[in-house]
Amino acid sequence: MKTLLDIENWPRAAHFHFFRQFEEPFFGATIEIDCTKAYETAKALNASFFIYYLDKTLVAVNTIESFRYRISDDKIYGCDQINGSATIDREDSSFGFSLIAYNPDFAVFRQTASKEIERIQNTTGLFCPNI
Repeated sequence: MKTLLDIENWPRAAHFHFFRQFEEPFFGATIEIDCTKAYETAKALNASFFIYYLDKTLVAVNTIESFRYRISDDKIYGCDQINGSATIDREDSSFGFSLIAYNPDFAVFRQTASKEIERIQNTTGLFCPNI
C-alpha cells in the first residue's frame, strides 16, 4: 500500500521542487564495502550470499522511511513495503528480471527468493510474468 505525501507541508518540499527540474535528478555513489562478515554469516547459514545481501539491503530500505518514497505523476508516495528486483542469469547466457517479495523473516525471504530465481532460470524472455 502507498500513501500520498502532502508535498507542500513536507520538510523536503523545496528539495523536491528544486531537483525535479533537472534532466537527471538522481545521483549515485560507489564505495567499497568489506562484506567478509556478511559472507561468513551467509555461509554459516548455508545460504546464498546473493540472497543474504539482497535481504539485508531490503531490510535497510524497508527500515528507512525516505528509502520507501516513490515518485509517480509528479507526486510523492510513501510505500509500506519495498520489494526487490534482481537480474537473474540463465545457462543459455541470457537473463531475466525477477520480482522478489520482501519478508522481514530471513527464512521466508530466502525461500521466496530461491523460488523466484528458479522460476526465472526456467523461463524465457526479459520480463517473466509471475505464474
